[in-house]
Amino acid sequence: MTDTTQNEIRAHLAARLMETANGLSRGDVLPEAEIATAFVMTGATIAACHNGAVGAAEWLRDLADAIEQGEKSLNGPMQ
Repeated sequence: MTDTTQNEIRAHLAARLMETANGLSRGDVLPEAEIATAFVMTGATIAACHNGAVGAAEWLRDLADAIEQGEKSLNGPMQ
């Protein structure tokens, strides 16, 4: 799969997730913090399935670093 294709898929998925989050938030189904927690736990579960517990922990550390550094887009792959 080319980088362009992966970027397009990533952008599409991010847009759909934001659409879902906005719908849940607007409908008072879940508060924003709980939506974010669910999304992060989904990512951690996927990371654990592919890379084990250590890989999931590394993925979460990478995510925390990206947030701390104030990256504009967190949709990119993390090592």
